[in-house]
Amino acid sequence: MKTITYAATICALLIAGTATQNAYAAGEKDCLLEGKVVHKAMGEQDATMVKIHSVSRYDDTSRCSVRRNQKVEFKLPSDTRLKDAPSGSDVQYRFQSDGEGNDSVELISIGA
Repeated sequence: MKTITYAATICALLIAGTATQNAYAAGEKDCLLEGKVVHKAMGEQDATMVKIHSVSRYDDTSRCSVRRNQKVEFKLPSDTRLKDAPSGSDVQYRFQSDGEGNDSVELISIGA
């Protein structure tokens, strides 16, 4: 039985610097992550990864302050839709962090 590993790396493209965002705690984030599914064979295991290409605020009231080239890594929740999606499929995730190490990631949509 092959093990599927879910991982994501965010190389942030967004620089946020509005006065409103600076008024909130620096570590709090509520972001919409957009990317593409990538399937790779790694020895005897298959890896399913998501390459993130866009980071933005989840909605108009959200805070999502990320510095250019900031690397954020987290484990994606297991989801068979991601495993079954062909490479190159568009995906959207909601990433929330309270700035104290408590993160949550939710798959919002997946499509071809």
